[in-house]
Amino acid sequence: MIWLRCKAGLDIGTGHAVRCLALARAITAEGGEAGIVLDTDKTAFLAQADDAGIPALTVSPREHLADEVTEFPPGPVVLDLSNPLLLDQLSGLVAELQSQGRRTALIDGLGEEAYAGLARPDLVITPYIGAEAGTPRLAHRWIGGGEYAVLGPEYETAPTPLDRREGVLVMLSGSDPWHLTERVIGALPDQGPGLRIVIGNSIPHDRGLKLAAAAEAIGASPLMAPESLFDHFNAARACILGPGLAKYEAAATGTPCVIVCPDDRHADLQSAFIHAGLGHLVNAARSDFCGNLKSALEAALQDHPAHPGPVDGQGARRVARELLRTFGE
Repeated sequence: MIWLRCKAGLDIGTGHAVRCLALARAITAEGGEAGIVLDTDKTAFLAQADDAGIPALTVSPREHLADEVTEFPPGPVVLDLSNPLLLDQLSGLVAELQSQGRRTALIDGLGEEAYAGLARPDLVITPYIGAEAGTPRLAHRWIGGGEYAVLGPEYETAPTPLDRREGVLVMLSGSDPWHLTERVIGALPDQGPGLRIVIGNSIPHDRGLKLAAAAEAIGASPLMAPESLFDHFNAARACILGPGLAKYEAAATGTPCVIVCPDDRHADLQSAFIHAGLGHLVNAARSDFCGNLKSALEAALQDHPAHPGPVDGQGARRVARELLRTFGE
């Protein structure tokens, strides 16, 4: 059994948990066995794992990630914990797992989130556009690039043609700690009736209710914590996204996108994706946010991206095969 360890929350977002659920399903489809390890308070994702028939367990929050290893069941472990809040603890966690004779793999980040620990995992996967041109990670094996972007099996299906779609999907992350959703709603009141606004499942309940009311006030449709965005991307002519992993879902469905970033650091991390012609960038920290967002959205609505592009929906299967090869399952 391969265990995938991830977190989700207001400061971390939900993309890691969504990715691990998709990867667990892909490992199973490729003939392996996989389960997911979450924190004790992630009931929504535990329910999704149960619905998909994926074994799931929880660990108690610890001050140091390495201290939770005693709660892990036997088997190799895949870590999807690359995040500035956790990065300095990853090497210790890998080392502790290896001291118990565990095989390890790590799903890596980019830039400031790149793994550079002393402990060398058996496999490091950097599943992002442009990663293949970067510096190889310290690992026994390393793979990288947009072809390894992990998405659910529904993204293997050919997308709906753009001329059969309408409206704009807004998804500013499952947690949106920067309150970008409020800013986008305020910036596009004239787009209201054409907007479908996702309110993520890690957004606090009271704030979610206020966001839904704000969306309805401009005639937009709030979407409360959908389990999958696949159908919503395939219904949208364009989308407005945060700096997280949803942009790979947009790329796989050929949905022209605008990426809204809260600051310069997050904007810099989008450079490879933007240079590949997969989206338009708006930095919320710059002046004239409203004007820049409207201009970028107008440009996105005129885009006709080529399909298939560099993200083809097969990445989860590719990563699953590499994991099974590495771990000898």
